[in-house]
Amino acid sequence: MSGFSAVNQNHHSLAQTADKYALYRRSVCTPDDDARFFVRYFKRLTGEPLRYLREDFCGGADLLCEFVKMNSQNRGLGIDMDSKPLQWCRRFNLPKLSEDQRERVELRRGNVLSIHPADADLIAAMNFSYSVFKTRDRLRNYFAKAHRGLRKGGVFILDANGGTELTVVGKDTWRVGNFRYVWQVERFDPITYEILCKMHFLFADGSQLQDAFVYDWRLWTLPEIRELLAETGFRDIHVLWEGTDRKSEYGNGVMRRVNRGVIEQAWYAMVVARK
Repeated sequence: MSGFSAVNQNHHSLAQTADKYALYRRSVCTPDDDARFFVRYFKRLTGEPLRYLREDFCGGADLLCEFVKMNSQNRGLGIDMDSKPLQWCRRFNLPKLSEDQRERVELRRGNVLSIHPADADLIAAMNFSYSVFKTRDRLRNYFAKAHRGLRKGGVFILDANGGTELTVVGKDTWRVGNFRYVWQVERFDPITYEILCKMHFLFADGSQLQDAFVYDWRLWTLPEIRELLAETGFRDIHVLWEGTDRKSEYGNGVMRRVNRGVIEQAWYAMVVARK
């Protein structure tokens, strides 16, 4: 019996040794595709090359690391209040870059509501991270700071999602390689539009990484986002809507500029605005 206890004490489950930031990237991120899309769309919209990308709520700065690899003139600034994902980036992402590429990535622990350099070509706020702002005044303030952080003619892009299933309390599970990730809507209030969501990871040995990421958000609708962008001085505000793959019925990654959306169980879009 004592021998069995010793083995148990020395054994670590897959959940105990898991890297939640690496799991997050594998589950929901496509930073290489996103970087290529931003470069292409910025060129199409402005006629100029994208050279300075700022990523708000950057987490592990996966997007910036992919961006600086694309061209020797590309540079990026990542801003996040949480030091842990920034440390993770310095430990795992930056060492994969060349010395020159690392020098062109600046990571800054700070609040996106603070004043930052005002010369970005493009500011991206992805993965619905701006939803941490739960009042119109707070979100308007963020948009105003983003406007101030862009050079003249610069572009601001943020993503949004919706659909009839978005606010349904429950869990959805997807298999990714040798693990599964779970997206849980734990609570939604239709009066305030506040929503509490969680990400969990499940492993082959039966262990679980519960509450790996917890999001206490307010859902913002596309009309609200567009109105607040206009109030803070942005122009050419438009929506890019993701198409649907007919076989899988999931998003196909193709973003098209539209004037009207489609009622779906789940949809994904990007809102684009220019200074």
